[in-house]
Amino acid sequence: MSLREKQLWASVLVGLVVWGGYALRIVPILLDPAHPDPAASTGLAFAAALVVFVVAEAALAGAMAWFQRRHRPAQDQALTDAALIAGQVALVVLVALLVLTLAGLWGAAIWIERQYSVGVGATVMSRAPVLLANLLLVEIIVAEGVRSLLTLLLVRRRR
Repeated sequence: MSLREKQLWASVLVGLVVWGGYALRIVPILLDPAHPDPAASTGLAFAAALVVFVVAEAALAGAMAWFQRRHRPAQDQALTDAALIAGQVALVVLVALLVLTLAGLWGAAIWIERQYSVGVGATVMSRAPVLLANLLLVEIIVAEGVRSLLTLLLVRRRR
C-alpha cells in the first residue's frame, strides 16, 4: 500500500472519529430550546474539533512518512487517475447536497409559515444560522469522505 493510500485511510478514520464526536456534542445543544447560547457552544465545539482533526492528521501523516520504508512510484499514476475521477464525483455530490439543503430549507420555511400564523419564533430564528452552518459542514465532510473512499476503491480496482 502506498503512502498516499495510507494517508487517505487515516484521513477517513480520523474524520469519522473527530466529526462523529463533534456531532455527538452539538446535537444535544441544538435540540435543547433552553440552551442559552447555541452559537457560541457549537462554535467552540467546531474550533476544538478542527484543531483535533488537524493535529491528528498531521501526526498520523508524519508518523506514516517516518515509518514508510520505500516509495512506490509505479502506483502513483493509478492513484493520480483515481484521485481525479474521485474529485469530480465528490464535487457532484457536494453540489447535489447543497441543492438539497436549499430545497429543504425552502420547504422548512413554508412548513413553519403554515404552522405559526404569527411568524417564526425567536428560538428558531436564533438557531437557523447555526443549523445552516452545521448542515453545510456535514455536506463538505460527506463530499470529502466520498472523494477519499472513491479514490481508494478506484486505486484497488485499477491494480
